[in-house]
Amino acid sequence: MTIDEGTYLVLRSASGAFTCRYPPVPKRWNSIDRPHVALLLPDTGGIFSVFLSQPEDDESKVDRSLEVSDLSRIPPKSIIEIRHNNAQYAYYRRDNGSWTKVAEASDPFVVEVFSHGYAPIIMNMIPQT
Repeated sequence: MTIDEGTYLVLRSASGAFTCRYPPVPKRWNSIDRPHVALLLPDTGGIFSVFLSQPEDDESKVDRSLEVSDLSRIPPKSIIEIRHNNAQYAYYRRDNGSWTKVAEASDPFVVEVFSHGYAPIIMNMIPQT
């Protein structure tokens, strides 16, 4: 999904569905689903994703683990994307030493943003032509 500045601001201001100490990062890598953890960084040219995860180096293994950076070092109010596959991903915001789930998707074109707890706002992410 492509994130624009408006969507990024909505994610930063959403109240969230729940707060957890550690976000549920994927543990296993596979080349079909391509799970990852990425930090979203705003810049004048848009929002960029910086990957915080990579598959382990041993390509001879069939079941490779996904190595993830230390998420406790990320500054407050940062947004991360946790993707398990093309259809299942979520966005978490760093809040005072914990993580708040601010949005999730179970469809590649629709993201539910939790701006009022469990009552999500549906954001249609299909590009308009």
